[in-house]
Amino acid sequence: MSDKSPLVLVTGGTGYVGQLIAGYLAGHGLRIRLASRTRPPEGRFSFPFEWVPFALDPQREFGNALADVDHVVHAAFRHVAGRYRGGEGDDVEGFYRANRDASLRFLAEAKASGVKRAIFLSSRAVYGSLEGPLDETMVPEPDTHYGHVKLAVERGLRKLCLAPPEAFAPPAVPAVTPATPPMGFAGASLRVTGVYGLVEPVERTKWMSIARQILDGTLEIAPRVATEVHGEDVGQAVAILLGAPAEMAAGQVYNCSDLLLSNREIVAALREALARPGSLPERGDERSVAIMCCDRLRRLGWQPGGRTQFAGTIDVLAGVCGAEANEHTSFP
Repeated sequence: MSDKSPLVLVTGGTGYVGQLIAGYLAGHGLRIRLASRTRPPEGRFSFPFEWVPFALDPQREFGNALADVDHVVHAAFRHVAGRYRGGEGDDVEGFYRANRDASLRFLAEAKASGVKRAIFLSSRAVYGSLEGPLDETMVPEPDTHYGHVKLAVERGLRKLCLAPPEAFAPPAVPAVTPATPPMGFAGASLRVTGVYGLVEPVERTKWMSIARQILDGTLEIAPRVATEVHGEDVGQAVAILLGAPAEMAAGQVYNCSDLLLSNREIVAALREALARPGSLPERGDERSVAIMCCDRLRRLGWQPGGRTQFAGTIDVLAGVCGAEANEHTSFP
């Protein structure tokens, strides 16, 4: 990797989605700066990176994190552990202050510091309960605090692409006023669905608990159908938007989704990979899930991994769980 390659700041870079995006970008020649509340343990990630402390606080300045940065991927999000919808818990005001106000201040400061491209990790939650297929021309109707926060930041980022950043600092937050307004800033929002993929620590990996319950015979799982996309495919989408012409990014939104998966399919695939036959949950109602149309992203060259990526992930996950089971049952 060349020292001249672009430096990308990934906020929330040690989190579930952030680390998958960072790993993809690092593997494609970009220098990575991870920003998070706590430093990751030595050897946590296999890709090279530098680390800076970062917290979603609208009263703080982000200059240290943004120093010498070419591009920003804003994936940081403060929420109750394990929950995005409903992630506000019993602190709705704090949820908005961190995820809306601090995000808007951070993106404004990114523009003021000379960042060329910003990608905001938004969510399909901005569509609320709209019926599918969902496309980017639809007027969003969020019905959760999570969706409202994401949409507010999307709109703030769009405004930053059109006017000086100080005009869009949240109320009661000190404005960011550069001596000379920076040129060339372009920010896009990526509306991502559920994300899967192997992460560190491995215990956080989606479907890991299902695999372990299959192995120990305690599996109880309800029927469910949901849309999913692999974290590497999210990373690919980010890389495409970082490299796309400015007019394809500035103020634009893109859907990012790949597969419609049921718990029945997931359990069946894991049982086969683990060689543990058994019962399967009911299929679930696929008609209840609004599919996201991703044609805009595909026209830029995005090619998600589809069923092949899903099958490969299941095999690796089963291998990890199988190795754990053998280690726990082995004798000296």
